[in-house]
Amino acid sequence: MPKKKLINPQTLCRVLGQLVLIEAFMMLVSLIVGIIYKEDSNVPFIVSLIITATVGIVLRLLGLRSGDSINRREAYLVVSLTWVVFSLLGTIPFLIDGHCSSFGAALFEAMSGFTATGFTAMPDVDALPHSILFWRSFMHWIGGLGIVFFTMTILPVSGSGEIRLFAAESTGLGQEKLHTKIKTTAAWIWSIYIVLTLACAAALYLGGMGLFDSINHGMSAIATGGFSTHNNGILYYNSTLLQYIMMAFMLLGSINFYLLYTAGTRRKLSPFKNSDELKFYLVTILIISAICALSLFIHNGYSLERSIRTAMFNCISIASTSGFLTDDYQQWFRPTCMLLMFLMFVGGSSGSTSGGFKNIRMLIIIKTTRIQFKRILHPNAVIPVQMNKAPINSAAEHNVMSLLFWFLFLIVIGAGALMLSGVPGYDSCALSLSCISNIGTSFGHVYGPSQGVSQLPEVAKWICSFLMLAGRLEIFAILLPFTRSFWQRQ
Repeated sequence: MPKKKLINPQTLCRVLGQLVLIEAFMMLVSLIVGIIYKEDSNVPFIVSLIITATVGIVLRLLGLRSGDSINRREAYLVVSLTWVVFSLLGTIPFLIDGHCSSFGAALFEAMSGFTATGFTAMPDVDALPHSILFWRSFMHWIGGLGIVFFTMTILPVSGSGEIRLFAAESTGLGQEKLHTKIKTTAAWIWSIYIVLTLACAAALYLGGMGLFDSINHGMSAIATGGFSTHNNGILYYNSTLLQYIMMAFMLLGSINFYLLYTAGTRRKLSPFKNSDELKFYLVTILIISAICALSLFIHNGYSLERSIRTAMFNCISIASTSGFLTDDYQQWFRPTCMLLMFLMFVGGSSGSTSGGFKNIRMLIIIKTTRIQFKRILHPNAVIPVQMNKAPINSAAEHNVMSLLFWFLFLIVIGAGALMLSGVPGYDSCALSLSCISNIGTSFGHVYGPSQGVSQLPEVAKWICSFLMLAGRLEIFAILLPFTRSFWQRQ
């Protein structure tokens, strides 16, 4: 009896084909936006739509006889290939439109969009047509919760295949919160996501923002991305009210969506009260915001209200990895910048649209370190690490420690590679951290919050694109296919 293949190419083609057709639909929506606004040329999206739809149909036809099942290896490979293929096809509108100077810049923009990072290689966002602006925000919105997770509501995959696809795209903790029927959970979570997006867009519109800008910023805020329709971002509107609205929805986007799902289905606030991660996240933001506000009031001479608002907005934006800014934080009191870097590293909650190392992992490390002292003093005692009053297994601890190593390792390697490409040392370290944490702002003298990254060297844009992808897939999913064991039967 012949051995079953480790990887079935037809399965990869079938699932990739369905996913690529979703991207073609996204391009169709962006084309319609261009038609509505009567733009001079809709060629970028007409050509992009034809190419993407053709690729999707061809892949789908190649996978017609694959069946609905999918094994673990295929799931990881599908997820890795999906994000790469989506980003590559996503470059086409930018290249044809001509606002990106090179393929590297277009890839950087597409990867930044789909990973909800928010860095832009566009030198003049205000000059972009409506269709391109919408495409950038739409990439944020689809990539925020996950491309594969989005399509789970419509993909004809068996139950075990759904679980494997989700596990591959959402490497890490929090999967125990899922309903056994992942399609049901995906539909509920996407319903919450849509409601929050519409609520954010409506609030921004009522707050004085135009309809088109409200929709774009609504998608960007809930996806905790950083793309805006203007060069100055939220500062373009010079509105205190809009800043408070953005604060609220960036924070909602960075909270575990399974908490929102559970609280919504049970109609109780107990899931929020019982979440150690949420408490840690909110307390961290409040403490650091208070320190920054005090610093701005004393050191920078801001008024009390402006100090609190500026500190809260930028701390929430950085912690949620949104990247919207209302101030140049490099002009703040220097020690507070270290606190902002900590927020940038940790990021938001697990199961949210935000990036970073995640608060639940940081909390596990803190608790593990504290308990380790007790284990040293009492070597025979069994002292488990607890989260939400329940013990976590040793495998979860090992997963966190392993991810921490790879997270730090890639930051160092990324910084070294950026230095070799011509980026200054300080900027390289900060940019590497920003990209792997999927936050569209950085520290730096040349590529800081006030300068942007549109002038990055070409090679550096490729390096940053890889770091953004590795950070979005939480490293393991993108590196696993490069290991020998992935291709071995045992």
